Amino acid sequence: MPFLSDHHGCQGWKGEMAGRIRAFDWSLTSLGALQHWSHSLRSTVQLMLGSPVPMVMLWGPLGYMIYNDAYAEFAGGRHPYLLGCAVELGWPEVAEFNRGVMHTCLSGGTLSYRNKELVLLRNGVPENVWLDLYYSPVAGDDQAPAGVIAIVVETTAHVISEQQRQAAEAALRQLTRNLEQRVLEAVDARLAAEEQLRQSQKLEAIGGLTGGVAHDFNNLLQVIAGNLHLLARQEAGNTNVQRRTSAALAAVERGAKLSTQMLAFARRQPLSPAVYNPCHLDQGLGELLQRALGETIRIEVALPDQPWCIHVDRNQLESALLNLALNARDAMGGEGTITLCAENRVLDRTYCAGKDINPGEYLRLTVSDDGAGMSAEVLKQAFEPFFTTKGAGHGTGLGLSMVFGFVKQSGGHIEMFSRPGQGTRVQMYFARSAGEEAQPSLSCAGRAPGGQARILVVEDNAEVRSAALEMLEHEGYQVHGAANGDAAMQLLLEGLEVDLIFTDVVMPGLIKSTDLATWAKSQASPIAVLFTSGHTRDMISCNHQLNSDTHLLRKPYGPEDLSRTVRCLLTGQRARM
Repeated sequence: MPFLSDHHGCQGWKGEMAGRIRAFDWSLTSLGALQHWSHSLRSTVQLMLGSPVPMVMLWGPLGYMIYNDAYAEFAGGRHPYLLGCAVELGWPEVAEFNRGVMHTCLSGGTLSYRNKELVLLRNGVPENVWLDLYYSPVAGDDQAPAGVIAIVVETTAHVISEQQRQAAEAALRQLTRNLEQRVLEAVDARLAAEEQLRQSQKLEAIGGLTGGVAHDFNNLLQVIAGNLHLLARQEAGNTNVQRRTSAALAAVERGAKLSTQMLAFARRQPLSPAVYNPCHLDQGLGELLQRALGETIRIEVALPDQPWCIHVDRNQLESALLNLALNARDAMGGEGTITLCAENRVLDRTYCAGKDINPGEYLRLTVSDDGAGMSAEVLKQAFEPFFTTKGAGHGTGLGLSMVFGFVKQSGGHIEMFSRPGQGTRVQMYFARSAGEEAQPSLSCAGRAPGGQARILVVEDNAEVRSAALEMLEHEGYQVHGAANGDAAMQLLLEGLEVDLIFTDVVMPGLIKSTDLATWAKSQASPIAVLFTSGHTRDMISCNHQLNSDTHLLRKPYGPEDLSRTVRCLLTGQRARM
């Protein structure tokens, strides 16, 4: 009766983990029920359970985890979840590393590491750990590699001690260096950087700085706006408070507009491009421009019979045209004619030579005026941010910069022609799109039923998070907060159930907002995700162009914007369920 004898051998395993292994329902894994385990597997487990050092068996192609008492102590809060779990699911933050281990050892190879540095999540917090790791294949009864046995010894304390000793020595040597030489190197580096700014990439360099400033600025505006809105609600009957909060919120809106222009120049504003028919220029935009510019300005719109469609963010395109028209009005002293012209153009290699544009079919949009025009020196600096020929208090110098950034971010090309006394002509080129214009989606109406919807707010700025939680709570939602993606994932894995995750895009931690969104959308009952940011840094977009299933609420936002967007997402989520 060898089968009974082998099974009896399993009963002889000692230790806490031995009992857990016997009690686990292994039929849920590819290993099958315990009584059907191979002699090789049972023998290796018995050897592992008797070892005082942390050991773990990774069995089968997925690496189902079986480990001893010492490894259970190393696993910490993940024990006993790891027992019977595939290694990539048990340690997702080092999944790629473990994937390489399984491939090597199941192919018959061995691996060893001394003081291997890994970043592991412990109690939801990223922690640098150092480990001595030894991996060897374990043969099945057919002598082919069927699993991997791993010895795991943590050396973090020793490594940190050694690092501290070496750092005290990277400090003593630094004191002996020649200070004058370092100063000269710093001066040379600064001069080189300044020279680079003066070259052809000057606008790109300024754009990076501008985008970073706009991000921090938007976070500050969000804190101010959130608290002002909450104060206005709390003091609804106080006319003085209402008057002053309204004035302050108006200033926040002006600041937000300035920040948007900075991001546009830096090519870091989130765009929502779609197929756009230039017929809208005549059907609606011309009337809008006329109201904005006043009765003393004449607007002429010229379109071909069948203008080519383009793929752009409609709101940003119309905003760019409005900026050009406002500049044209000012250049003409408030009186004259502005021409908005669309033309289908085929650009050849000769025309594109030396320009940042490829040959092909394009729609050219031209805004021209008969104003004072610009000198060659002024024209050279026209697209630079904060450059303006207007007096103090008459413009930020960001209008043309915003147009430049939007066109470039949309994959287009822009040129400006001007001479003193002969007016100015700005030409924007956008590639032709073969798609068809989509019909506008229905807007959300009504009020979302509060109380039943549960929302998790993930935001590393404590003040922004607090204000957002209070805004949503005021709408009747059940709210929870987390300081980053790691903490949010910990809450969700511990059983927190939510209908929507409202998360900042850029946060510290191992788990990015995009990873959190992917996890949420892959659940049996998908969770809606709403991003918010003052600066996306291309994390949720390609060249800051949003996908149709990515929803972003830009900072700074108010309670009405937040409530309306959340309501739309929750309504759409229910419709899909």
